[in-house]
Amino acid sequence: MLISILLILPFVCSCLMIASSSRDVNSSFRMGLLCTAMPLALATVLVFIGGQQTDNYLWFSFLEIDIEFSLYGRGLSLWMAWLATLLCFLAFTYSKTALSFGIKKFAVGLLALEGTIIGAFFSAQNLVQFLFFFEAMILPAAILIALYGGLKRRRAVITFSLYTLSGSIPLLFGAWYLMAKAGSDNIYAIAETLKTLPLATQTYLFIAFSIAFAVKTPLFPLHSWQSITYSEAPYPLSAILSGAMAKVGVFGFAIWTIPIFHKQVTEYSLYLIPFALFSALYGAALALQQINIKRLLAFSSMSHLGLAMAGLFCLDDVVNAGVAVMLIGHGLTAGGLFFFCGIAQKWTGSSDIKLYGAFATTNPIFASIFGFLGIAAVAVPCTVGFVGEFLILQGLFNSGFAFFAVIGGICVICSAAYILRLIKNVLFGPVPENSGRANVSLSKFEGIAAVPIIALILYFGLHPAPILNSFENKNENPALTEQEMQEFERFLEHLINMEAQDSIANDSLEEISDEQ
Repeated sequence: MLISILLILPFVCSCLMIASSSRDVNSSFRMGLLCTAMPLALATVLVFIGGQQTDNYLWFSFLEIDIEFSLYGRGLSLWMAWLATLLCFLAFTYSKTALSFGIKKFAVGLLALEGTIIGAFFSAQNLVQFLFFFEAMILPAAILIALYGGLKRRRAVITFSLYTLSGSIPLLFGAWYLMAKAGSDNIYAIAETLKTLPLATQTYLFIAFSIAFAVKTPLFPLHSWQSITYSEAPYPLSAILSGAMAKVGVFGFAIWTIPIFHKQVTEYSLYLIPFALFSALYGAALALQQINIKRLLAFSSMSHLGLAMAGLFCLDDVVNAGVAVMLIGHGLTAGGLFFFCGIAQKWTGSSDIKLYGAFATTNPIFASIFGFLGIAAVAVPCTVGFVGEFLILQGLFNSGFAFFAVIGGICVICSAAYILRLIKNVLFGPVPENSGRANVSLSKFEGIAAVPIIALILYFGLHPAPILNSFENKNENPALTEQEMQEFERFLEHLINMEAQDSIANDSLEEISDEQ
């Protein structure tokens, strides 16, 4: 099936890149471009046909726990996987001018990272499978930062690895405990088993799951790894970390924490929504203070994803669809901004936005694209971000506390403030002396690669129906249908038992009547 091929393809292409020759840089780039384009083409086909899924297969058994394997690519899973393939393709496209060495090695690591991200998004039913990909993505990301990062790359790798691995420890213990109790790693078996546990145990497990996903997103106060990691990573990789990898944390909340711990999320929603909004507001406040261009975008990502989490905790189907639209919009705009901020940093040799200026005069094509991406990040009408943020703010308003929508609106206003400040510093102002700004221009790959980002931002902004409609028909989810069928079968068994009891009672009455 196509979904199985999509999961395997990045790893196969990574092996092909290892086996290829690295003597000719142009040949390595062309092969890497083809290897990253094939998963994108396949993911696009899956989007057009509405997605696919596989049946549950017994993977292995360990200590009387049945570990199953299945792939689920519909709704949020499918769109996030498609976004990951798109950003990986664009990241490799920009790597030709972003990296001064090692195009082949970068392609190998990027494809391995892409495969683990896709695997995490397609793991919506089996917990061990999800945990495998959730942890596996740390290794290629850390290796790429170590190879191509900035001067503080060692510190960035250590911080990134320690934070993400430490955050996953409670999740691993909690998952193991639940699977041991359920005898399976299937999400529905785990959810049913959780209901039989004491309330305090359920709460502790909920916290264990939430910590791991809060680190990956990241949410306050587990965000300290983000700024140094994003700022030290090469900018094509920073686009992947912000646009795709951070979404795995939100995906974990949406697919695992909320369905399994629905009772706890419902009970604590009045605390979870303010917590997510505070994270969004805190990220926006930090972004307003930054002069380092990558750190500014890192905290901007934290703010946007905090707002998405607030919408997710509203527990409303329409808002959930809006969260999906916002995640796609953020992936496109954040990815595009990281790409073009990296270009500006390459031209100026600095990450200080106060040393940029006047790109609108010296490089009008760059300025036009950068300005559009910045305005799209503010989520103006006709862009994809506007649709997502509007639905989230509406959900916050309908949650019963209009104050939540006010805080969300303040976060949106703050995002406009720091993005407009970024545009002002990068595009306008005096030309720095001896900058040689007139001698630099976008390469053909950099210019062409911006076209799909711009087109998709406008297309989904004007026509978000393809994303929104994928959340309307719940019958497309085979796992949900299986659960409904199990409940229906239990209902039928109850009716059969009642009929049998009535039949026995009637026979007994007839026998008594005959004897009389």
